[in-house]
Amino acid sequence: MTLGEKIKTARINAGLSQAELAGDEITRNMLSSIENGKANPSLKTLEYIAGRLSLSLGQLFADSDNILEQKKAASIKHIISAFKNREYEECERMISELGYVDDELALIMTECTYYLGKKQVLSGALATGARYLNLVKTYSDLTVYDTSKFVSLSKMYLAISGNIQAPLLYFDIKDFEASVYEEMDYEFFKYFIQDSTFNYNNVDYREHLAAKDMIKQRKYDLALKYLTAIEERRGENTYNAYVIFGVYTDLEICYKQLAKYEMAYRYACKRLSLLEAFKE
Repeated sequence: MTLGEKIKTARINAGLSQAELAGDEITRNMLSSIENGKANPSLKTLEYIAGRLSLSLGQLFADSDNILEQKKAASIKHIISAFKNREYEECERMISELGYVDDELALIMTECTYYLGKKQVLSGALATGARYLNLVKTYSDLTVYDTSKFVSLSKMYLAISGNIQAPLLYFDIKDFEASVYEEMDYEFFKYFIQDSTFNYNNVDYREHLAAKDMIKQRKYDLALKYLTAIEERRGENTYNAYVIFGVYTDLEICYKQLAKYEMAYRYACKRLSLLEAFKE
């Protein structure tokens, strides 16, 4: 691994862009040239970069492949154990602390950042989820293993995090469907694009789309039965911020159409409260 490659890997693991690492001390173009091996940094520049990355100069200059392999060997059992137990936050933390990724670790980080991002988006922490999901492609590019399905799936949740009110405006349905057909999350994808013909196992998806059909037919009382049932089932184990936001939106619509304005106002407030929470 060249000096530039070490700097680039350490920067990615630290979650920094080139501009963020460069700061006010050097230009982003200079850092790019260093990482690509086109420029030789001065000692002062290296000291600055090492400090920003919380590394010593010795770690940058050393023939570090053996040192890094030793660090990985000491941690890999714990990393794999955390990964198998779906302890993705702990897994991501341990790999980040290693200060580098190889093919195997990049594969694990691709999956970890996907699952962490998905979890945050569906819990309503959209900004945090987007930060994780934007790392999926970065780590995917660092491994020779096929992680394309995670890159594709991350696009769906990034669309939600970007605009939960109208995510389909930022989403290529045909491209996505071709890449993840019969893969994980396909049922959520069919709900996401509001395919009412799909045979859903998830009762919330099925009943919400049934309610939408009732709204189209102006059968608001019937729609309310489906929507209130979904809200009553809401719990920590089944909570999905995207679903509940849509349910609140449709409840507001139904109550308005039925001239029950106090109830419509209640769900308008709930929907707006969620929108405010999504900004955090």
